[in-house]
Amino acid sequence: MDTRWLRAPAGEVEVEGATLDPAVRQQTAPKSLVLLVLNLLLLGISFGVVWLVFARRVDASAQPQVEPNAVRDLVVAMVVLGLWCYGSIRFSRWRSGRSDPVPAWRQHLTALANGLDPEPVHRATFASLITGERRTASCFPRFVGPDFEFGNLKERRHTALEWHYLAVDLPAPLPQLFLEATGAGPLARELPRPVEGQQLTTGGRFDRHFTVYAPPGYGLEAMYVLTPVVMAALIDHAGSYHVEVTGDTLVFFSPVLADFTEPEPWLAVDAVLQEVVPAVVRQAERYRDERGPGQRSTLCWEPRRLSGSQIRESAGHLLVHTLLVCTTIFAFLGLVLGGEALLVALFAS
Repeated sequence: MDTRWLRAPAGEVEVEGATLDPAVRQQTAPKSLVLLVLNLLLLGISFGVVWLVFARRVDASAQPQVEPNAVRDLVVAMVVLGLWCYGSIRFSRWRSGRSDPVPAWRQHLTALANGLDPEPVHRATFASLITGERRTASCFPRFVGPDFEFGNLKERRHTALEWHYLAVDLPAPLPQLFLEATGAGPLARELPRPVEGQQLTTGGRFDRHFTVYAPPGYGLEAMYVLTPVVMAALIDHAGSYHVEVTGDTLVFFSPVLADFTEPEPWLAVDAVLQEVVPAVVRQAERYRDERGPGQRSTLCWEPRRLSGSQIRESAGHLLVHTLLVCTTIFAFLGLVLGGEALLVALFAS
């Protein structure tokens, strides 16, 4: 990997960053949504209150039908809300532009120097243990090359689940394998684990670095993939990654977000791509499953366990969505009642 842009002077990065494609140049880390949600709630409630107060100041059966200065107060309140919206937009743009773009540009320039495309996504492009079948995870940053991608991945439904990953397309599907690395630490409690009876023993030093799981009846096939060359490469260059083979996708992941403004993650990914992936690809090219299509070649997993933090976070998300929906209904109700009152006021004048 060419990592010269990670150590280049900031002025040189700024000059080169100005030549980047605007879509790439504007890619920045996602901002916290707390202020946005709070602002929307306050704005929606204020909007509804303004119209409901105006509606109370109009009575078609009274004389006069409209209280003095009611329309004037409504216009003033709407102007204030309009300025509020304008100020919120300006603040959001200021906040976005306030962050230093140089670190992001260093990553983008490094990616382009190595023939990679920086392409963050809100929905993972592959299904695996860390993304789930519904792929409810976002990838930022994400760097895409021919037949592989890598970056940081975060589960959108649970912020505690985040990984540094590398996903590689294989030339042919393999039986599902999972290699739990001791160097990568234990799996998060929120992730499912393989059920008992699927663990394999290689009989060598590989067992001290990885615990191998394969579908029942696929022990020989697993050892066909895990040749001595593959196992040696995994120990030497991928000891800090859990490894999963699912279909025609090979996934390396570690439960720590990588800092791609530093050379180490780039060099670690390059080592895996150069030393480990080719050996696995060669085995995939030769592999043929002679069994019938009814034979299960996937692992059996225990159900996902809900932790206390995950339950609290899910309850928090539900509460926020409920507040947003209720605020929207309240604002709409105020607009309907206030609109009727406004018609009365207009006809009365």
